[in-house]
This record gives sequence, C-alpha cells and structure tokens, in this order.
Amino acid sequence: MPTLDQIIDNTKLLQDIELATAISELKSNPKQLNLFLQNQQDLVFNDIVKQKDNTFQKVYGDLKRATIAQDSIAMYNKRSKELEAINNQVYKNQENIASTITEDKNLAGRKNEMNEWTVNNKKDTLFVFSSIFIMLSGLLLIVVLWRLSVINSYICTALGAPLIIICILIILNRSQYTNVLRNKRYWNKKIFEGKYNKIPIPNICPDTSPVASGLPPVTISAALPK
Repeated sequence: MPTLDQIIDNTKLLQDIELATAISELKSNPKQLNLFLQNQQDLVFNDIVKQKDNTFQKVYGDLKRATIAQDSIAMYNKRSKELEAINNQVYKNQENIASTITEDKNLAGRKNEMNEWTVNNKKDTLFVFSSIFIMLSGLLLIVVLWRLSVINSYICTALGAPLIIICILIILNRSQYTNVLRNKRYWNKKIFEGKYNKIPIPNICPDTSPVASGLPPVTISAALPK
C-alpha cells in the first residue's frame, strides 16, 4: 500500500504530465494558444485591478474614517471650548454679583455708621444749644428779678455764676470729647492713644527648674537585674 508521500508525488507527476500534454496541444494549435494566453492575461489583469481596487477602497475608507474622527475631535474640542467659555462667563457673573453684594453691604454699613454719627452729633449739638438757652433764660430771669429789686446783686451773682460755669463746662467737655477723644467712625467708641497701650501680662507661673532654684540636677537610675 503506497504511503501519503508517494501518493502526493504521483499526483504531482500526473499534473506535470497533464500540463506538458496541454502545452503540446496548445503549441500545435496557435489559435487556441493565443486564446489561452489572452484569457490568462485577462484573468491576471482583472485580479490585479481587483486587488488595487480593494486596496484603494480600504485606504479610502480608512482615510474617510480618519477624517470623520478628526472632524468629531475638532467638534468636541470646539464644544468643550464653548462650554468652558460659558462656565467662565457664569463664574465671572457670579463673582461680579458676589462683589456687588459685598460692596453694597459694606456701603450700607458705612452709610449707617455715618448716619448714626451725624444724628448723634446733631443731638449732642442740640443739647449744648439747649444748655445755652437754659443758661440765658436763667440769667434773664435773674437779671429781671435784680432789676425789679426782688433780689440784690450778691444773690444775682451767686445764682448767675454757676449757670455760666456749668454752661462753659458743658461746651468745653463737648468740644474736647468730640474733637479729640471720640472715634471718628463709631459714635459710641473712644480713642485710646498715648500711654494707654497693651496691658502687660504678669508671669504667674514661677520657674521651678533645678537650675533656676540653684539646686543640683537629680539623676534617677534604676538597678537592672544581673
């Protein structure tokens, strides 16, 4: 029984014999040889054209997909930039709103402080003018009583002098305190300057270290078992 290699060799030999026979027949008939060669040429040409067309279609498809991917990336980048610009604009708007609210709050607080200072200053000034009016009214009454001989000059002087002194003290105190000691921003605050600095904090914890107390340092040693 022949082996597989022998069968393959016999098959190749038979193919070679058939091919040699076909070539001999074609050589004896030039018309069939030309037709055979033309058919083979057409088959080779069509195969080459088909391969080139497939290669071109593949390259064109890859290029088209690459172009689409590039356009998609460009569109995504453009969309990302637009979203970033929108986010930046929203952030700037929120920042401007927050800054405006803070400025309005500070302005309203400062305006309230100014109004409070102005109103209290006017009240204080009105108190001074009221004191002057009371003093003048009292002096006028005392002078009228003195001119009517109800009181003598001694009593007139004794009653008028305190009124004048009290009025002068009120005016001096108001001028001194408002112009020098009163805070120019907050009406109810006073300016502390000059010798009124920070209060020194005393050291209530004495140093009890051996060096500070003049004692020699103590060394603690433990007996180790041998």
